[in-house]
Amino acid sequence: MSISTFPSHDRNLPYVSQWGSLDRNDEVVIRRATPSGIDVSLRHTDPSQLHDWASDGYHSYEEYLFWSRKICGLACLQSLLHGWTDVRLPMRELLAQALDRGCYVVEPQGNVQGLIYRPFMAWVSSQFGFTCQLVEHTPLQASARAVHPGQVLMASVSPEIRDPRTREPRRGGHLVLIHAVRGGIVWFHDPSGYSYNAESVSLPMHVFDRFYAGRGILVSAGP
Repeated sequence: MSISTFPSHDRNLPYVSQWGSLDRNDEVVIRRATPSGIDVSLRHTDPSQLHDWASDGYHSYEEYLFWSRKICGLACLQSLLHGWTDVRLPMRELLAQALDRGCYVVEPQGNVQGLIYRPFMAWVSSQFGFTCQLVEHTPLQASARAVHPGQVLMASVSPEIRDPRTREPRRGGHLVLIHAVRGGIVWFHDPSGYSYNAESVSLPMHVFDRFYAGRGILVSAGP
């Protein structure tokens, strides 16, 4: 898993891209597939132009393309593992554990449900020693107050947050990692943000709130 070297406001939490490397993020295409849904994919799918998916443990580039669209939550988790623990797992191995614990459910027709919060919380608590608290129906101002050193909020937002000027964005469908809130400014890692606004990107709280679904997971480094 490639880790970017841009300076972070939280030196303990390196940035991790769900696409495997930051230089792939600018190739991500986000389009409204339906009035209520958003499709996310890579612009170029030629294997020769892709991230070195084998280094992340994927068995094929098709598997990489399929899952990279869905593992924003695991990219957030990788940031925490690299910042708070000595655990180093390839993304595909982390995904295998998440599938085994019911954090994602693959339906017979191929659709994927997830990230499913409660199984995820139980898994990362028992496996990695993190403390997790479910956040639901909570205004951003209230949930952001709980973000302190050693605590983060995996917040559900629209993937359109990479384009903050998006009009009437959808709320939810993507997870970002809020690691600091200061003076009405939210600092977060976006696993599929553009290369210039992915790591420790900052937005005024009222702008972030346009994309925020009012739910997420508050994660602490220990009990």
